[in-house]
Amino acid sequence: MDSRVRHIAKSVTWRIIASTTTFSLTLAFFGKAEIALASWLTVIETLLKIVIYYFHERIWFRLSTKLNTRMRHIAKAITWRVIASATTFLLALLLFGGHDDALEKATLIALVESVLKMAFYYGHEEIWYRVNLGLDRKNLEEE
Repeated sequence: MDSRVRHIAKSVTWRIIASTTTFSLTLAFFGKAEIALASWLTVIETLLKIVIYYFHERIWFRLSTKLNTRMRHIAKAITWRVIASATTFLLALLLFGGHDDALEKATLIALVESVLKMAFYYGHEEIWYRVNLGLDRKNLEEE
């Protein structure tokens, strides 16, 4: 099985977790009256970040490091969080730009999600580390 299947599966499972978190935070900061914009933010972010996350996975898969597993997971979590939070911030600012406090709320969403999603992402990586889906070829190449 190809590692690309693994990276697509990881992208989808992570996106479910992350998009649910973003939607919830957006409603918390902008209010339930903005459910339509929160939904649009979530849809756009989901589509965009699946693509970005796929390439993030491909780069890390090809990256040869001497980091132990735990440090590698932490490094991946940090690099992804920076990319993802910046993307969320920009999308929230664009979609909610008409609000007087859009900058403040977009910043709060990005900051709160950074903390929450960093922990969620680390757990996601730990779970996927135990799943062999798409690793057969890599394991054969390393032997």
